[in-house]
Amino acid sequence: MPREKIRLAPEFPPPAVPKNGTLPCGPRSPLCSLKKYLFERERMPGGEGMKSADACAAGSLFCKARKIRFFRCLVFGAAIAAFLLGTANAHARTLHRHPRFHAVMHMLFDTPLPSDGLMPLLPDSLPTAGKPYELKLTRQEDGQSIDVVYRIGDIYIPQALDALNRFLHDTHNGEVASYDPRTFDVLHTILVALGKSSDAVDILSAYRTQQTNDWLREQGGTNAAEHSQHIVAKALDIRVPGVSANILRDAALSLHAGGVGYYPRSQFVHVDVGPVRQWTYSPHERYTRGGHDRHAHARIRHAS
Repeated sequence: MPREKIRLAPEFPPPAVPKNGTLPCGPRSPLCSLKKYLFERERMPGGEGMKSADACAAGSLFCKARKIRFFRCLVFGAAIAAFLLGTANAHARTLHRHPRFHAVMHMLFDTPLPSDGLMPLLPDSLPTAGKPYELKLTRQEDGQSIDVVYRIGDIYIPQALDALNRFLHDTHNGEVASYDPRTFDVLHTILVALGKSSDAVDILSAYRTQQTNDWLREQGGTNAAEHSQHIVAKALDIRVPGVSANILRDAALSLHAGGVGYYPRSQFVHVDVGPVRQWTYSPHERYTRGGHDRHAHARIRHAS
C-alpha cells in the first residue's frame, strides 16, 4: 500500500490575546507546551482540534495547576528538611552527652601534657636550648594583654612567671599571687591541641582573694565555689576566639590534669590543676561528674 503523506502545518504567527485575558501560546513559551500542541493540532489539515480560545484557556489552566503543584512540593520539601534538621540536632545533642563520644574526642585531642618543669638554680641562669613555651593572654575588662615565653625546655623562667602573676591579679583589689606553673602548662597544651598555639586567650577570671570570692558568692550571679581553685591561684576562666566552648571543654578534658567546668550559656570554660573533676553549669540545668553539686537549687544530672 502506498504510504500516506503527512503534511506539516505551516508556520503561523502567535495568536493574539483572547478576550478572556489568558496568555497566548508563543513559540518560545517554556511553560505552555500543551497550548502549543493544541494550537498546532488545530492547524493541521483535517485535524479536530479545539478552538483557539478554548485551547489557550485549557493550556493556561494546565500551566497554573503545574505551578501550584510545584509550590506545594516546595513547601512540603522545606517542612521535611526542617523536621530532619531538628531531629539531627537533637540526636547530636544526645550523642554529645554520651561518654563514648567524649572518649572519641579525647582521642582526637591526644596531646601529651609536658612533664613538670623546674626552676633554675640561679635566677639569671636562663636556658639557651629547648622548646619554648609561649602564652598570649588578654583581659577584655581592662584591655591589657601579655605575650611571654614562660618556659624553655624543662626550665621555667622566673621573670616570665612574675609577669604572668602580675597580669593575672585580682581585678577587684589588685592583689597578686604566685600561680602554680602547671596551670600555664595546661593552658599551653590546650592551645596546642586546638592548633591555636600562636593565638591569644581571653582571660575572664584569674586569681581571686578570699574576700573577692565571698563577695561574688553573695552576689549570686556567678558559680563561685566556696573553696574555689581561683583562691589558691590554680584556676583560669578562659575563651579562645574562633573555638566554641564545647570544643574547648573537650580539649581540656583530654588532659585529665584537673578540674574542667563548662558554661554553655556564657560560652567559657574553667580549667584548674586541682582534683580531676568536671561539671556543666547553667542557671536551670546542671551536670556534675567526679565532684559534688555546689548549688542546691540547681538540677543535677549524673553521667551514666
